[in-house]
Amino acid sequence: MKRFALILGILVAFAWVVDRALLPQQGYQPEALQGVDVKPESLRYFPDNYAQSRERFRQLRTLSPSRYQVQGGLFKVSSSDEDLTVDWLHFRSNAPRLVVLVSGVHGMEAPTGAAMQQLFVDMLRAGQLPGDFDLLMLHALNPYGFKYGRRATENNVDLNRNLDTTAALFANGNHGYRQLHDFLLPQEPVDLSRWENRFFAERLSLKLLRNSRDAIQEAALSGQYQYPQGFYYGGDSFEPQQEFLQQLLIDKAAPYQSILFIDLHTGFGTRGETHFYPGNPATEQIRRDMEWVFQDYEMVWPSEASGFFPIRGDLIGFAGKLLAAEKRFVPIILEFGTMDSLATKGGVESLHRTVLENQGHFHGFLSGQDRAEVQRRYEEMFYPSSGRWRSKIIGDMSNIYPQVLARFLQLEEVKPERGDLNITAVDSGH
Repeated sequence: MKRFALILGILVAFAWVVDRALLPQQGYQPEALQGVDVKPESLRYFPDNYAQSRERFRQLRTLSPSRYQVQGGLFKVSSSDEDLTVDWLHFRSNAPRLVVLVSGVHGMEAPTGAAMQQLFVDMLRAGQLPGDFDLLMLHALNPYGFKYGRRATENNVDLNRNLDTTAALFANGNHGYRQLHDFLLPQEPVDLSRWENRFFAERLSLKLLRNSRDAIQEAALSGQYQYPQGFYYGGDSFEPQQEFLQQLLIDKAAPYQSILFIDLHTGFGTRGETHFYPGNPATEQIRRDMEWVFQDYEMVWPSEASGFFPIRGDLIGFAGKLLAAEKRFVPIILEFGTMDSLATKGGVESLHRTVLENQGHFHGFLSGQDRAEVQRRYEEMFYPSSGRWRSKIIGDMSNIYPQVLARFLQLEEVKPERGDLNITAVDSGH
């Protein structure tokens, strides 16, 4: 009997090891969205590629309601690819309020952001959005990443860690990233069959013995300025989009009293859910206005408890520095979750996919099969092919847009209390 138990135990252990060893080849899949119907009318919003998405965006000017005059333009991004542009449209009237919708700060997230911009214009044209406001939209702020399937720019810069009003940004350090450098940035071609990849989760667990989960997440997500070949790299100088954005936002925002600024993202959070991330509001007034406008939704303030950490050089922080001194400025990051990254398994897999994509970009792949599999997983992390996922977030935003706009239009009823108190230090309490 003892011998039988020993043999059985060995077989169970062997089966577990085989299962763990095959996992990277099979690929982790987040839970399916049960009870969600696929709606063909929702799927049509999602573009197949950068060129198609850009052309669709440019055609939106012809769908403007008659009360608007439409201005449009583009910024040509300096690149080895001479056909990369950031396009913008401004629907103008005599409204005192402006809504800003930005897509593609992270290139791989641009297709979903572009879909949400098209949805907004369709709802505007159909009279499904309340109130008197103008609209400014920017398509694919990182066109290189959109076209070539990367989160970062051609210079490997994460635009959402690169935007600020002073170059002091680039002096920031990231001690945790330095400690984890060897783990996060392998220096050899990607080989999915290697034990380091088959047992990535176990290797990460060993790191947790020396560093807390929060320390690792903060090191990996908050941005770093020391490793040009690392992910979440904020650069050593501003990308060309910074100057373009500064000029455009200041110019277009000038006539307005209040601004609702929506930055569209995918990846972080519960699969199929729309998360409201407020970043680090610079003043108590901005915080109060955000709490008013988004009171119907749970906002995820940066904290150890939420798993969402303050970042440097982010778009909504940059826009706030440019506009909030003279405007009622209400920013939000809308994040459409894809990988259940708030759960342990999804968080580990998200980090692994990020490591593999970055490693392959700089050091190549052992085989074409490895290249294709890593790219497939990376695309699914930011732009899921699931019809259920796409239908779910279109349906959710069809309800969110009118509700948020209705609150934004009531903002004038909230008495402003101007102040310069920077509240970053107390965000951990929320």
